[in-house]
Amino acid sequence: MEQQKDGVTRRQLITTAAVGGAALIAGAVGGTAATTASLADKELEILKLRTLVGLYENLEKVGIDAIIATGMNVIRGALDAVKAGVRLARDGVTATETALKNFQAMLDSLQSAAELATRALTELSQKFKAAESFVVAMLGTALPLAEAIANFFNELIKKIPFGVGAEISRAINALVDLIRAIPATLDTLLNQLLKPLREMFFPATGNATVKTNLFDPIINNLLAPLKKFLTDVETLLDKWENDFTAPVQKALDERAKIRKQIVAMRNDIGLV
Repeated sequence: MEQQKDGVTRRQLITTAAVGGAALIAGAVGGTAATTASLADKELEILKLRTLVGLYENLEKVGIDAIIATGMNVIRGALDAVKAGVRLARDGVTATETALKNFQAMLDSLQSAAELATRALTELSQKFKAAESFVVAMLGTALPLAEAIANFFNELIKKIPFGVGAEISRAINALVDLIRAIPATLDTLLNQLLKPLREMFFPATGNATVKTNLFDPIINNLLAPLKKFLTDVETLLDKWENDFTAPVQKALDERAKIRKQIVAMRNDIGLV
């Protein structure tokens, strides 16, 4: 049972005031303390309050909360796609760095093999030159080894009265061709293959050409800036989430809570 005050309940008092029943209020309290002017002032004040409440209600009808929530959901979907892209890009950067490291490790493992091959071919070249000097000195000619050997066999064949077979002649020619090809082959392997490879991958001093012209540009001009960009994007996404999305969502939740309280109060005082 609501408490009576001079024959009028609080609900009746509040409800009557909200709808402009100033006269009933005056009657309920005896009417002795309220003049006609004061009643008019109260009626005007109540009208202003009702107008203000109406403006707030119209403001709520704008639906800004729903617009903000919808916009946040749209942006959240786009940002989720950006996050996925950042993860993929980071995986790509990591894979590229791993590939470069593996390639460098492979080159390091090949360095000893290249050095062994270089030494072996150099020794072979030196032995060939030594043999050439010995044979040329023995035959008493200044011709290259292959030509000296060819002349030697030709002269030898001339001294055989019954001649030699075609197979022996072809064998002698093949041997001469082999000896003639050895210097060119060694020069190709040493100076046109191994030397450029050593200078490119295994220089005696300074940085390798592959590092200066390949690894460093990829790392400094692509991977490092890309990693910084991805970090900046992640920082921006974190700021968006922590400094905007979370506070806005908290404010929207608080406004929804207050709306429920307002509805409950309106129901309580009969202003449905």
